[in-house]
Amino acid sequence: MAYSDPAGESTGTRVRRARKRVGITQRELAQRVGRAQSWVSGVENDSIPLDSIALVNGLARVLRIHPNELTARPYRGDTPAEDRGHSAIPEIRRHLERYDLDPEWVGEVRSLPELRAGTERASRLRLEARYAELAEELPALLSELQAATRLYPEPDRSTAFSLLSLTCQATHSVACNLGYADLSLIAADRARWAAECSGDPYHEAVFACLRVRNMWSSTSWNDALTVLDSACAHIEDQYTAGQPEALAVWGGLQLRAAITAARKNDAVEAWSRHRLAAEAVTRLGPRQRTNYYDLSTNQPNIDIHSVAVAVELGDGPQAVRRGEAIRLPKGLQAGRAGHHHLDHARGLLWCGKREAALAELERAEKIAPLLIRNHPMAQQAVRTLLDLERYSYRERIRRLGVRMHIL
Repeated sequence: MAYSDPAGESTGTRVRRARKRVGITQRELAQRVGRAQSWVSGVENDSIPLDSIALVNGLARVLRIHPNELTARPYRGDTPAEDRGHSAIPEIRRHLERYDLDPEWVGEVRSLPELRAGTERASRLRLEARYAELAEELPALLSELQAATRLYPEPDRSTAFSLLSLTCQATHSVACNLGYADLSLIAADRARWAAECSGDPYHEAVFACLRVRNMWSSTSWNDALTVLDSACAHIEDQYTAGQPEALAVWGGLQLRAAITAARKNDAVEAWSRHRLAAEAVTRLGPRQRTNYYDLSTNQPNIDIHSVAVAVELGDGPQAVRRGEAIRLPKGLQAGRAGHHHLDHARGLLWCGKREAALAELERAEKIAPLLIRNHPMAQQAVRTLLDLERYSYRERIRRLGVRMHIL
């Protein structure tokens, strides 16, 4: 039996191969995804792009595969420099799998202030989308924090578990953004376990924010909303009382719900959730400067999500209007800024503003290169611009295509 290399195939070829593997015709696939047969034919011959996460995930579910099989993630590099981050994944996985075994750490465990500084650095690297550096530092940090949870007496032991939970959240982000879906599930579970051991009252709600990101891949929109609503109900008393941690977590949950509803194509629900998140930020006031649980529940993130919701709804004109009205503050985390410029670029592309879309993609890649180079929608946007290339921007889009290993 001959095996193909998905990374060397076009998206259309991967769709065709998956369709034949499940034994259905183009007409049958079209019926199952609510499209015309001509649409499926266009996808398979690469004349129609899969340019939304909801579309990719919905098609993957019908074809009984993970979305990564359609997008060929993870996108590995060909040299040690290009493969940074990815090459650290096996060791990260090993440390997460042995979470309840005797520590391997050799030598003296650092003090809690030093460990907190290490955890804060990991959080900064995550927020700045510096996934290669973060991935390379995670194995040692996970190992040392595991040892700290065994060696320190209470109350320092609970603090060590709290730091371990935050580090597992950073690990979850690396796994999601570099394309390791199974590892992201493990990391989310370890973050939940460590937070529970720390006695954190918000651990279930924070875990819900991680959990639903994995549920998106199976298009389990209603289940994801149920999980988020359950988490909100769990902290409703604290939210009503105005506790800042509850306000921040509630806002984070509602932003996740807004994206979930948008991918479900429920505009009314999506914008309603976005307004609820905005209300939480308003109630936080100046306290939003504290990044509780690394959820970025603040006004810039509310603004950025307004563009994201429009994009996930497939509303290019609204995404462009909202994107042009936003002025990102100086010092905004690279991850947030990179996502925003990518979403704005997608809206511009749908509106036929190709040169403006390319400019936004270039901004996004300059700010957060690993985020953009590993994002399937950025890959698709660049492919579309290459297919539609004009003389005025030919060299720019080709250079971007080379950097993203598309050319």
